[in-house]
Amino acid sequence: MNSIVLRDISVRFGNVDALRGVTVELRRGEVVMMVGPNGAGKSTLTRVLLGLIQPTAGSLVVDGRAATVDNTFKRELGYLPEAVAFSDNLSGRQVLRFFARARGIGRREVDAALARVSLSAAAQRAVRGYSKGMRQRLGLAVAILAQPPLLILDEPTGGLDGEGVALLASLIEEWRTAGRMVLLSSHHLDVLEQQVDRMVVLRQGKLIAAGTPRQLRERVALRHQVTFALTSSHGASHDDYAAALGQFGPVTTQTDQMTVEVLPERMLEVTSIHPRFPGLVTGLAVEPPSLEMVYRRLLAEETQP
Repeated sequence: MNSIVLRDISVRFGNVDALRGVTVELRRGEVVMMVGPNGAGKSTLTRVLLGLIQPTAGSLVVDGRAATVDNTFKRELGYLPEAVAFSDNLSGRQVLRFFARARGIGRREVDAALARVSLSAAAQRAVRGYSKGMRQRLGLAVAILAQPPLLILDEPTGGLDGEGVALLASLIEEWRTAGRMVLLSSHHLDVLEQQVDRMVVLRQGKLIAAGTPRQLRERVALRHQVTFALTSSHGASHDDYAAALGQFGPVTTQTDQMTVEVLPERMLEVTSIHPRFPGLVTGLAVEPPSLEMVYRRLLAEETQP
């Protein structure tokens, strides 16, 4: 599959509009992050994609053609739910073999999935003895078992420690590199920010923003943090340099560096003052606003009258 489009999806439960004309596109080799407050419609949209509920209106388009969420389509999906639940009496390997048999997958693929999530050593242990993070890894193993073209991950960082999050990030990158698709749903944008190609923001069942991180940063025009590394032999110039940077925004000073918060449209201008202070600046680093900051600004703009 090269693309999947959920087009103009609406879902109504009684008098409640859970989704209102939402369009989301997934493309080969991309990671899409779906975010929004509780009740925004993220879970509802995921259930539509999984075929668990029928939309009131809208359509599914796969590779440019109208499609349905039938068994053939479902075989192309791998899904990690927000809350994983397995029989405590089964071992990790038995859990995977159960799902493997249902999909006609052999033991070699089971072993590969266990190894990919670093559970090979615990494969014979009963799930009752697994920590929350190990259960989450087992859920990931189930999701990737058939090497699906589309991987749907709902709050995938739940229960994972630092090592587990790094493993998850590498797995997502593996799916992207292989030309597959990943749809993430999470409240923790900062954890997986580096893996995101596009972000979709929902609020009260409506799509309020969509685009690449760069596009969304440009839209909200939040300040970037620009940090200048300074030599220590120009002490008398430091105060003058701080005053010069102050015209661009708030300045934070340390012994060997200064950081100024700069609006995007003044990023080039802030470097123009360097010739006035020869030998003072030895390097610079630019940190754009985090996706978490961008997301919060988008929500704030939506709620403003």
